[in-house]
Amino acid sequence: MAKDDVSKIVERYIASGRSEKDVERKEHYFKMALQLQPKNVHALNNMALLLQQQRKFRGAIDIYEKILSIGVVARPYPVYYNISLCLESLGNLEGAKTYINRALAIKPDDEIFLELKEEIIDLLSSGSKESAPKITSNTLEVGAVYDEWDPPAVSTLTSQIYYADWNDYKYHRGLGETDLHEKVIRDKLEQRVYCCNACRYFSAGTCRKKGKVGRKVLPDSICKQFFPAKH
Repeated sequence: MAKDDVSKIVERYIASGRSEKDVERKEHYFKMALQLQPKNVHALNNMALLLQQQRKFRGAIDIYEKILSIGVVARPYPVYYNISLCLESLGNLEGAKTYINRALAIKPDDEIFLELKEEIIDLLSSGSKESAPKITSNTLEVGAVYDEWDPPAVSTLTSQIYYADWNDYKYHRGLGETDLHEKVIRDKLEQRVYCCNACRYFSAGTCRKKGKVGRKVLPDSICKQFFPAKH
């Protein structure tokens, strides 16, 4: 079989695996792809992400490290990030810190990388494998108007707007597969397209988010609860 024909078959297997809902069938398609091309980075990445979703972290790490060892990944930082996540879940916080630092060495301003590093440092500082949830207060004085610019993280908005849930977002982040969506979110925030005025909870100058009904807000402000209205 010609090399091009094999590549087309492999890509079809990968596409089938990604669109498949059944976990066993997903794994079957990725394995079929890897039987034909054992070093296909996209097939390896999707298999690793699937194992990670199944909480088979050691198996996922082995595949991520294989991807890195192949040496053809132009943007390895998502792989470093995923290894860091797996190591954190296994309780290897020092190892997790090492890999997230490698990701940050390439993309020092990436919000999701910075969030993970902060989480790991907090866990190391507390000596606990579980961190307490961060609680923020949005309480305002009676009659006060919300006028702050405090948007959700780009990663949070991307997962909410373009993906089924946070795990789905992490799955597709893979080898930079969410970069375009993240850029769209970032641009809209910078241009103030995403602000209270465009939020689903904004109505006639007030916020109608449950628990904050009637709170007055300036239309060009934004808070962590922002979610764009559907048109």
